[in-house]
This record gives sequence, C-alpha cells and structure tokens, in this order.
Amino acid sequence: MKTIKSIIVMAFAISAMMSCEIETSGNGDLDGFWHLVRVDTLSTGGMCDMSGRRFFWSVQVGILNATDYDRYHKGYLFHFDKTDSSLHIFDPYKDNRTEGDIKIEDPSELYHLGINAIDETFIIEQLEGSRMTLVTDVLRLSFRKM
Repeated sequence: MKTIKSIIVMAFAISAMMSCEIETSGNGDLDGFWHLVRVDTLSTGGMCDMSGRRFFWSVQVGILNATDYDRYHKGYLFHFDKTDSSLHIFDPYKDNRTEGDIKIEDPSELYHLGINAIDETFIIEQLEGSRMTLVTDVLRLSFRKM
C-alpha cells in the first residue's frame, strides 16, 4: 500500500512538472526597471539632466512601458525587438486599463518620452549591468537600472 501511494505521488509530481513551462525572454541586461537620467540632443550638443525626475522604462519579455510619473502619470506601452546592437520599438499604445489601451497614431504624443517616431530604432551604445545608453540620429538617452 505504501509503495502504491509513493508511485501515485511521484506520477502526480512528474506530470505537474511536465505541464509547467518556464518562459525566458532572452533580453539579457535589458529586462528590468530603468530610470532615464540624461537626454542629449546630438545636433546642438544640449544636455538635459533627468536624474531628479521620475521617468522610467520598464522592460519585460517583449513589452516596454515608458512612464513619466512627474508630468503625465500615464504609461505608454510598446512592443520591441532587440539585437546585440539595436532596440527597435513599435506599435505604441497609451496605457488605459479602465477603457482599453489607446493606439498612438501621432508621433508627437511620444516626443516627451524621448521617442520621435511611431516605429523607432535605437542603437545600443551601452548595455551592461546597471547602465544603458540608447542613440538615434537626434537623441542619446542614458539610463540607470533601479
């Protein structure tokens, strides 16, 4: 009887483990909660210190959520693709859980995020440990991981 119970328990445990799937993103250091600390305008050499502001990018699996908690209090959701040297963000939505997320059609709605197009590709200048720097033709965005 004790052997039969042990076999049943083991069979149940094995079937439970086989039904579980562990999802990994393959994003490496990109996954996490990033604080935007600096924005450089490449054409003018201008620099904006953002370290005192509450502006964050949160990255997990294939979704990027950009939120400026000081000014707009709303998140913007993007799909993204990452390679070793680039981050392509696309398909933006304004986060509106109560009424449904709102698709962004006008790129000017994204300018305050440091994003200048509905479909934008950043060159990854640095992504290691707690530092990330992303560059377009117009801006350099510097982040620190929280």
